[in-house]
Amino acid sequence: MKRVHVTGASGFIGRAVVARLREAGHDVTGSDLAAAHGVLPLDLRDRAAVVAMIRDLAPDIVVHGGAISGAMLATGDPALMFDINVAGTLNVAEAMRQARVARLVFLSPNAVYAEAPTRAPVGEEAPLGAGDAYGASKLAAEAILRAYAASHGIATIALRISSVFGAGRVTPYLISQTLDAARTGAAIEVTDTRSNMRQFVHVSDAARAVCLAVATTTVGFTPVNINGGTYLSEEQVVRLLLAEMPSPVLSVIADRGRDDDGCVGPLDISRAAALLGYAPSVDIAEALAALAQPAVTAGAPTS
Repeated sequence: MKRVHVTGASGFIGRAVVARLREAGHDVTGSDLAAAHGVLPLDLRDRAAVVAMIRDLAPDIVVHGGAISGAMLATGDPALMFDINVAGTLNVAEAMRQARVARLVFLSPNAVYAEAPTRAPVGEEAPLGAGDAYGASKLAAEAILRAYAASHGIATIALRISSVFGAGRVTPYLISQTLDAARTGAAIEVTDTRSNMRQFVHVSDAARAVCLAVATTTVGFTPVNINGGTYLSEEQVVRLLLAEMPSPVLSVIADRGRDDDGCVGPLDISRAAALLGYAPSVDIAEALAALAQPAVTAGAPTS
């Protein structure tokens, strides 16, 4: 059993992580911007508050998931993205240094990888270079943690996680938008295999990867790719989702000018298998069917 503190504990992934860690027998505390049942209020931009909380809780390990968690959020305020994702991460690392907390699991995205000319599998040593404020903020956060690992001995596992889906996600994305269109009869536009390939991972697999990382001892800064084991076009995802539902008007095009999973090939998760013992356990077709089921009932949740 370890004392684990989770930042971003009220978020989509954070809630699943807290539940999974508690099921594994860990003593878990959580914080988020707003107080909630069992979750302490914490603004990651307030260094004094972060330092005080980590000092008082004295965890064995921190899971840092607190962030603006996607390129679709705060698009009109990139400075806020950097304040929370970069300065917030610096404050967590500094609080850990002062409290002598030596282990960290960081939730990073595959958005840190540079655009690739081919769809070859992407290992953790692939070139980095984010193309938007979200990816850049996470890449900068990784640089901070790499420095704290090298200079101050904070052993960090950075889980580079692909797009996460599942019940309880509230930010709009391909799956919820498709279900809304199916329920209302609206048209939907998707890309085929010519662009914007998707590699979704179910939230339960993402949380399990975090739990495995908490149980794994490393030194230095170690990036680890996590995905759901599939690499599908938007069209393929949507057709799986709508397999047993009346299909909305579906327009299939080559490019929408947006790459939600980046212009990269499928993440190579062999390091996750070797180091963490991770392998995806959720079948995407079954999980999508489960998400689609309530959408046939008027007024049912769609994400």
